[in-house]
Amino acid sequence: MYIKGQNKKEEIYLNAKQLLYELGYTNTTIKLIAEVSDSPVSLVHYYFKKKDEIIRAVYYDFLNNIHFFLHIKNPHIFKNYILSHAVTSRIFYDIILNNERNRRVYHEVLLNKSNYSIMNKYTSKIYKNYIKDNDLIISDELFEMYSVMDFGARREFFINYFEGNIDISVQEIVSALNGLLPRLYKLNQHFVDSLMMDSLSIYNSLDYSEIKFLL
Repeated sequence: MYIKGQNKKEEIYLNAKQLLYELGYTNTTIKLIAEVSDSPVSLVHYYFKKKDEIIRAVYYDFLNNIHFFLHIKNPHIFKNYILSHAVTSRIFYDIILNNERNRRVYHEVLLNKSNYSIMNKYTSKIYKNYIKDNDLIISDELFEMYSVMDFGARREFFINYFEGNIDISVQEIVSALNGLLPRLYKLNQHFVDSLMMDSLSIYNSLDYSEIKFLL
């Protein structure tokens, strides 16, 4: 019974990813996912209480696949979390922003829902490792405030980017955005710039063509 249930959950999840890719976030509804999966809406809600839980699963699976790939290809980068997160982000945003359908989903999620609520658990773990790696002392209150500021800046940036008000390359975006929080933590600017350059060099050496966001 457990295996059958897990198989059905996986079927629903894969159908949801297909619909997201074809129709986007806004037009993909729980009802439509249920219809395509030949399941009652109540069963979809049993596995995913709301659509954002599916989006969270998509993002986390995508990031886990990138991490798995990097652990095989360049395990040494995980000795520094600013560096490893920058390389991860370069792959993440390249795959999303350079594919029109991935880009649409990311944009619609951004407009409909704050990515903070979806990604906060993941990024909090990364950012706490920034602090640990660099022997910083930051209160929980300040940590939370900086995290919210980081998400807010990213959201406003991408809204302007998608509206065509900002015209820079994907990799320039990552260098700028991933340098924000380390600078808020008052890390040396030359040190941060050096890590961003190292991450770009590592990124350019990788073939990650088999990693997918949706399909």
